[in-house]
Amino acid sequence: MLPSAETCARWKNKKFVRQPHRMIIGFLVSVCVLFYSIFSGQYGAAQMFGAIALIFLFFYAIANFIVWRARDIEEID
Repeated sequence: MLPSAETCARWKNKKFVRQPHRMIIGFLVSVCVLFYSIFSGQYGAAQMFGAIALIFLFFYAIANFIVWRARDIEEID
């Protein structure tokens, strides 16, 4: 179940949503380590950092969704 526009408007003020650069930096670092571990032949580490990169990407997508849904209520006001 997706949150309503009103809920997203409240969540938009959270630090998690207002500062997505932390998620982007974590994603980029994870991807860099992922490629390094692939090219150095450490496939266990590649799987782990690939999963970490997907987690950062998932949370970034959630933050963007919250901001997108919050705009619906801001346009009405």
